[in-house]
Amino acid sequence: MDIITWIVSHIQVILSVLFGVIFVCSLIVKLTPNTKDDEVLTKIIGFLDHFSVVKTAKDKDLIERAKKNIEGNSV
Repeated sequence: MDIITWIVSHIQVILSVLFGVIFVCSLIVKLTPNTKDDEVLTKIIGFLDHFSVVKTAKDKDLIERAKKNIEGNSV
């Protein structure tokens, strides 16, 4: 029970760190010529997309274009 209380009270920090790590990872992916990291980032973004609260047609289009952009750069 204590761990749930801790998570709830620190959710803002947890999410900030999580999104900061994803941001840094996306920068590294763009700077490196290796294609393996592009594939991993695409899978992570796809996984996190399942937890998205707001999924409008515009959001889905942006996500798909980002995935194609990442995949296109990995060729």
